[in-house]
Amino acid sequence: MSASVNFRLSVTPPTSDFALTPEFELDEDFESLVMDACQILSRTDCQFHVSGFGQDPWPVDVSYDLSSAIENLPEAIEALKHGESAQIDFYGQGIERLVTFTPQGETVVIKCTSNTAWTPDPDTEEISLGEARNLLLTLARDFKAALERVCPQVAALDAFAAW
Repeated sequence: MSASVNFRLSVTPPTSDFALTPEFELDEDFESLVMDACQILSRTDCQFHVSGFGQDPWPVDVSYDLSSAIENLPEAIEALKHGESAQIDFYGQGIERLVTFTPQGETVVIKCTSNTAWTPDPDTEEISLGEARNLLLTLARDFKAALERVCPQVAALDAFAAW
C-alpha cells in the first residue's frame, strides 16, 4: 500500500476478441444489463483497476465491483455535467466505499467514505471539473470498448450506445 495516490478508475479491455454470446435478455433494465455484461467480461482477462485515497490497487473485481461502479455512471456523468454532486457506490462486501464528487466552481472535491475497517488516507482529493468529467467518461468508454471486444451486440444497445 502506498501513501497518497490520485483517485483513478480504469478498465483494461480483454486482450483478444472472445465473441461470447449473452445468455440473457437484451431488453433488461440498465442495472441488470450492467450486471450481466460484467459477468461476461469476468470470463475474460478484462481488468478493473481502482486506486487512490492511500491504496493502490483497491481490492476490486470485474464481475461485482465494476458492475456497481458502472451502475452509477450515467447518473454521475450527468450530475457533473450540470455542476451537481455525484456518487460512485462500491457497495460490494469487503470493499464498501462511497466516493462522492462535489463540484465547487471549476474544482471537484472527491471524498472517500469507508464502511469497513479500512481508512482512506487522505479521505479527500481535489481535481478540476474537467478532470473529474474525463475520469468518468473514460471509464464509460473503456467499459464499452471491453464489451465491443467480447459481446458487440450488448455494446450496441441503447444503454451503452452514447458511450
